[in-house]
Order: sequence, then structure tokens, then C-alpha cells
Amino acid sequence: MDGSVLTCDHDGRLRALHRVGAGLPGLTGKPGTPFPVLFGPDAVAGALDLFSGLRKSGQTLDHPVPSRLDPAGVFHVSGLSDAEGLVLAVARAPGGLPALMEELEALNPRLAQRLAPLRSVVPGPEVPTVDALFDEMTLLNNELANVQRALAKANAELAASNEQKNRLMGMLAHDLRTPLQVVVGFAEMLEQRLDGRLEATERACLERIRESSLSMRHMVEDALSLAALQAGRLRLARRPSDLAALVRRNVSMNRVLAEGKSITIELSVPERPLPMADIDPAKLDQLLNNLLSNAIKYSDRGGRVRVALSEDGGRARLRVSDDGRGIPPAELAQLFQPFSRTGRLGTEGEGTVGLGLYICRSIVEGHGGRIIADSAPGRGSTFTVDLPLTASSP
Repeated sequence: MDGSVLTCDHDGRLRALHRVGAGLPGLTGKPGTPFPVLFGPDAVAGALDLFSGLRKSGQTLDHPVPSRLDPAGVFHVSGLSDAEGLVLAVARAPGGLPALMEELEALNPRLAQRLAPLRSVVPGPEVPTVDALFDEMTLLNNELANVQRALAKANAELAASNEQKNRLMGMLAHDLRTPLQVVVGFAEMLEQRLDGRLEATERACLERIRESSLSMRHMVEDALSLAALQAGRLRLARRPSDLAALVRRNVSMNRVLAEGKSITIELSVPERPLPMADIDPAKLDQLLNNLLSNAIKYSDRGGRVRVALSEDGGRARLRVSDDGRGIPPAELAQLFQPFSRTGRLGTEGEGTVGLGLYICRSIVEGHGGRIIADSAPGRGSTFTVDLPLTASSP
């Protein structure tokens, strides 16, 4: 193993240069010369860094010192500072210290003994060069750009797929609504024309048709509204409307569902006329459908549902209450989120997809109002809708 061992004082001045094997041609100097100078003019800065690090830590292992004196362009220096000064072992390649020390033990045992503490030194992490860091950063930036392009493409495909899904969902719901209206209309016509000639079983069948059709229509309306909400296109067709008349008509229609469970719907509206409200009557109708169908669904057979409309200070307040099982406090916070279900089936096993209240909140907020729920297990639920009432011009 060819190399050199330098002994210096604590100020880094050369005391002696010991060759190991053939030594290192070109690495020569006179006693008293600062050892960084020995590595050549181009290597002084790197050698001074080595000297500074050695004085701070007391040891170094395989520290690279770039130098034109070596054919490979770099020496690897290991050394330490002890009571006598500095001792530095210079090798051509990293990891050469053990071989140098093995030969040095035969040539100069005392010098080998001074270097012995380096046997236990764990090599420190290699410090990357500026060029290596630049190359690594360039590679990472390229990878990041590729990932961003792939993510943008995936987002575009997802948006297109979601748009297609919303369009299909809207088309299906729209196409289902028309035949459902026909079914409900014919059921009502049969009941009217055959009034007095129907047996109890036949009348019950017609009621069942109307009930099921009405429930299906509610779901279709919710599907249409969800598609519009997700596409950001829920539009309100506002016009001056008689809110009290709308509530009366809606309650009358939903009594068909309530009668299926022998539930009574009690209605309370002001006797004096309310100001005309600037609302979307179809959306308010849908709001009431959802609130009433939920109240009926979660009420026991023979129970009561109360609907109350009032007006105060230019705002309408609509309350829908039931005597059902109520909602646990932990579930109230998520009640108005899409696809949020309370984990409970209706009192007779009725299921839900968890869209109704989300759509109710969207409709109410679209009108500049708010909706709140008050419920607890064992005492039923009350949903309160607060809406601004804007009187129309005469």
C-alpha cells in the first residue's frame, strides 16, 4: 500500500513526512511548511478545510482533498490531533487507512500507535458536492413535473367522468319523472271514477300505488337536485308565491304517505294572509317533501307529525316536528352532509340514501335562509326552516 504519513505541530506546520511503500510522488515538503501547501496550490483551500475540521473535532477519516498531484485528482486523508500535535495518513483511495497502518506497524510502530485510535472511528456520511446536489435537484424537479402532468391529466379525466355521470343521472331521473306522474295521475283518476264501487282491498291497492309513486317521485327529484348541485347548476326559478297555500297543498299530498302508517299530520298556518314570498315553489315543495317523508319514516305507526308556518319581522318560519325516536347528538353534526345516514332504519324498516337533508340545506341556503335540527333520542325531532319573505310589487 503506497501512501504517506505526515506529523505536524498543532499549528499545522510539518515536522516529518514518512513514506509508506513507494510513498506519494509529488507530496513533499520541508519541515516548518504548513501542511496544506504540500497538496499543491489548487488544493490549499480543501486542505485548509481539512485542517479546520480536524481542529474542531480532533479526528477525521477519509476526508477528500482534491489535488492535481494525484493521478486520480484526489487524496484521502485520515488523521487526528493528540498531545504531540497532528498526525495525518494520506492515501490514494478511501478505506486505505487499515492497509497503511499495517505496513506502518513494521516501519514505525510508534507512529502506528498514534494512529491506532482511528481504527474505532466510524466513517461519517459523505458530503455531496454542489454538482451532485444540482443533478439530484434537477432529477427531482423533472420527476415532480411529470407527476404534476399526470395528476392534471387524471383530474381532467375525473372531471369529465363526473360530468358524464351527472348528465346521465340527470337524464335518468328526468326520464323517470314523466312516467311516474302518469302512474300517479291514472291512480287518482281510477279512484275518483270508481268511487263507491271499489272494495276495501282494491282501494288499498290504489292507495299503495299512489304511496309508492309518491315516494319514487321524491327520490327522482332528489337525484335531479344532486346532479345539479354536483355540477354547480342548481338554479332557483323564483317568483312571487303564496307560501301558506304551498304548505297546505304539500301537506295534503303527503297525507297519502302518512295514512299508510296511520300517522296524523297536524297543520298550523296563520289565519291572516302572509306576504307573497319571492321563492322557487318547486324547490320549496321538494324541501317539504323531504322533511315530511323523514318525519313519517321515523315516526311510529299511529303517531303525529306537526307542520307549523309562521311569520315574524319579514321572515317565514316553517317547523316540521315528529314524536319519533330522535337522533343521537353524535349524528346531528353530520346530518346535512351528502350520503349521511343516521344508522337507523325507519320504524317499519324504511331505508334512505342520505341525500334529502343535504338537498334541503342547499335549497334553504340558496334562498338566503337557514335550517336547523333539534333532536334527542326518545323525544322526536324538530326541523326549523327560516326564510326571508320578500313582498312582491303589486
